[in-house]
Amino acid sequence: MKKGVVILGHGSRVTVDEANQVLIKLVERLKEKVSLEQINIDFLAPAFMNPKSQRPNLEQVVSEMVLMGAEKIIIAPAFLSNGIHIQKDIPTEIKHLKEKYRVEIKMAPHLGADPRIGDIIMERIEEVI
Repeated sequence: MKKGVVILGHGSRVTVDEANQVLIKLVERLKEKVSLEQINIDFLAPAFMNPKSQRPNLEQVVSEMVLMGAEKIIIAPAFLSNGIHIQKDIPTEIKHLKEKYRVEIKMAPHLGADPRIGDIIMERIEEVI
């Protein structure tokens, strides 16, 4: 069974696209850091919630993965808080995509207050002390 992972970010409408590049670079680093074969993932791509970002949205990325043969897709939201996107928007979109494409789609937990994020923040603070 082919599997895909979508790293889902909010996205920005900023015309220089710098904010959107952060998510794109994160996905590139994930691809470099972990062999997709080691964790049994066939496809890994970013998607963006903000339609004004002019970047692929969740449905576009899921559609592409399904066309390439994905039967299971994991949506990994790159969100810190449990806001409206996590509670309502993304689950609603996933329900729609499941019905449309007839594939298994699951959502991983959002990042939240993971202690590893706190470690990164402390490292950044120490860099300027």
